[in-house]
Amino acid sequence: MNEEAAILTGWRRGRLWYGRLRQRAVGLPTEVAFDWGWALAREERHGDVLGFYHTHPAGFPTPSERDVRTMRAWVSSLGKPLLCVIASGDELAAYLFATDEDAGHALETVERFPRGVVVVIGGEKGSRL
Repeated sequence: MNEEAAILTGWRRGRLWYGRLRQRAVGLPTEVAFDWGWALAREERHGDVLGFYHTHPAGFPTPSERDVRTMRAWVSSLGKPLLCVIASGDELAAYLFATDEDAGHALETVERFPRGVVVVIGGEKGSRL
């Protein structure tokens, strides 16, 4: 199986994150690239990039070292906390990266629904998007 990736756009209210997977891409078995230019343009136009989704077909739904480096760079670039949602088989996990030094921490609940909808619960109560 090959890795898949998408950009997660939507909104956040307190600890509730509601997003949709956009610009889906399919890569190789151990790596995938997404349209980073689209993500930057989307953030500039709408300010609604919540983070990124990708699969680990032959691994666990935990961030790799590359995932951590990538998420730190995006947090620094966009200047806001971002989600890293990872699917592996039937398992789905979400991690919040709040700073460019953050290693990410697992959030309580993540569910994927039809039509690319992803709902995540977790994060600091008082933080804003």
